[in-house]
Amino acid sequence: MQNGNPPYAEIMSHNVKMIGADVHVIKDGGWRGKVEEMVDEEYFMISKFDNPTDIEKVSMYDIRSLSYETL
Repeated sequence: MQNGNPPYAEIMSHNVKMIGADVHVIKDGGWRGKVEEMVDEEYFMISKFDNPTDIEKVSMYDIRSLSYETL
């Protein structure tokens, strides 16, 4: 670890596991979607459940995992 932050490769290997996950996005009033791809260590491209062709770039800080309790 450098300066208390995990190495870039470690961050990216964790983030790649999010691809294909169903998530809740908390920005813009909140909506549900699916992680389509990773942009970098902070951003993901997420398609909306109600319109899968509508894909937005979203910060990981605006994403929450969907669970059976949140459905």
